[in-house]
Amino acid sequence: MLTPTCVVSPLLVARALKVSFFNPFRRAQAENASGQIIVQVKWNRERFNIPVPNPSVTPLSQLLATLSSHTGIPVPQLKLIYKGAVLKDPSLTISSYGLTDGSLLVLVGKDGDVPSAPPPSTAPPAAKVGGKKKQPETTTESVLVEYIRGLVSGLLDPLEPAIRTFISHTDPNATNKPAQSQKFEVLQREHARLSELLLRGLLDLDGVEIPSGWAEARKERKEAVKTVQAQLTRVDQAWGERKRIGG
Repeated sequence: MLTPTCVVSPLLVARALKVSFFNPFRRAQAENASGQIIVQVKWNRERFNIPVPNPSVTPLSQLLATLSSHTGIPVPQLKLIYKGAVLKDPSLTISSYGLTDGSLLVLVGKDGDVPSAPPPSTAPPAAKVGGKKKQPETTTESVLVEYIRGLVSGLLDPLEPAIRTFISHTDPNATNKPAQSQKFEVLQREHARLSELLLRGLLDLDGVEIPSGWAEARKERKEAVKTVQAQLTRVDQAWGERKRIGG
């Protein structure tokens, strides 16, 4: 007795392939199987979704070249920050930095100007955020530790009142919310200003040259990066809540 043979028409095959292709879940599975990831890159007020094929073999230099074409900024002037740390070696692979699908990075132009948008009018007069002091030439580790502490206090002490005011206008859970909130556009400019200043502080800390064997100075810089990154996270999270509400 012959076993019945199931015949599938070419039309049904084509239809099945079409459904599979336009199904986002199936398409994402195919992309993940091929090794591609998508990283998010925040640059000023813009955000890019950059596909990275085979992150285990794709070098950071390729991502920087892609971002250079998006922003018009030369590659040598670009720096990527991930979780408060600057990605320094362009020859290392994407995966070696711990980047995975959906990772969020921050892009800054090394020699770019820091925006100077005014703070909300309800904020106290903004204290001047001083420029980076030149690193002292010293053979004493404690001097370098104090220099690192000075970088942090010189950045955060003047910014703290503006950060508190910004969060009071943007975070729906803030306990000191003003009677009347600032306009969306004003808060948007203030977010850009605060973010750029904090990112510049992270770059300054990254640029501190620490001699080999100075463990205390390295520990101090690590804690300093965490402190500045925490403030940047506060600002970004509050702004994310405000954007969710809309203008």
